[in-house]
Amino acid sequence: MKSIFQNFLLAGLALAVFTACEKDEDRLVLRQQAPATLTSTAQSVTLTSADAAKPALTLTWTPPNYGYSNAAVAYALQVIRKGAADTIMIDNGTSLSKSFTVGELNALMLRAGVQPGTQGQVDISVKSTVVTNTSPARTNFAPAYSNSTTITGTPFSTAPTYPTALYVPGAYQGWSPDKASSLTLVNSDGSYEGYIYFAAASEFKLTSAPNWDNTNYGTGGVGKLSTTGGNLSIDSPGYYLMRVDLGKQTWTATKTQWGIVGAATPKGWDASTPMTYDATSNTWKVTLDLKADDFKFRANDAWDINFGDTKADGILDAGGDNIKVPAAGKYLVTLDLSKAGKYTYTLTKQ
Repeated sequence: MKSIFQNFLLAGLALAVFTACEKDEDRLVLRQQAPATLTSTAQSVTLTSADAAKPALTLTWTPPNYGYSNAAVAYALQVIRKGAADTIMIDNGTSLSKSFTVGELNALMLRAGVQPGTQGQVDISVKSTVVTNTSPARTNFAPAYSNSTTITGTPFSTAPTYPTALYVPGAYQGWSPDKASSLTLVNSDGSYEGYIYFAAASEFKLTSAPNWDNTNYGTGGVGKLSTTGGNLSIDSPGYYLMRVDLGKQTWTATKTQWGIVGAATPKGWDASTPMTYDATSNTWKVTLDLKADDFKFRANDAWDINFGDTKADGILDAGGDNIKVPAAGKYLVTLDLSKAGKYTYTLTKQ
């Protein structure tokens, strides 16, 4: 009888131990016995746009040791700019290597915050995570991190570069790029502007140099540009503000009639006093009596396009401060918009 009781007791204890172990297993955290070891084929890389498609370096690493051979592990590269806190994670699946071209590494360094043209460093390590298909998972696996390797390089800018000027050859001037009016780059994003006088309706194109041997732009549809399109066109004569955005491949042409407006002028601030275009000097002129007061230049008797002189240096600023007339009298007022990006005016007392 005692023997039977002992057997039941032992069975009960075994069951209790089994249950306790099962619960303990649910709370078990498995940690690696040896982390991954990361190596790189290069520590310093020369980055140039000409070599963007060439191999830069390859990272390889050993799998971490979790104490058993069947651990399925997924990897991600952890990239941090030297001295920074933000982390970039790049999923790499189950592969034990990652190769970068020069262009890819350049993009990674820029993304990490290294400035173009400045030498910088990024630290790269590998995060290893055990993949389990058990649902719910019966074991918690802590991520493992490899050693870090430092990559040094000077990234190049991937922003497009634009010519400083665009030339506008067309029927209005004999299709000669070297003698054509031009537009000036006014913003590094590829925005150009300039004023061009068309004596008659005309077809034209845009060229990136004062010749036909480089990149040329024609129509890509209404308001659009194309390097393979036909001629652009202006359908009536006039003095046009032309704006081109090579980044967006768009263009506009706004016909303008210039005048002066302000307390110094006969019509005050209520209306513009028209100016006359002089094709010989490529300037706008008007002679009139002015008061010792303020005025501005504006197009089309409206405020959409207007100029003032913020620094009082004779160089016009879009939407700038009012221009001061030094003393009352008769003046020849001249507006020169022929030099894109450096518009000027003069007041000559008669």
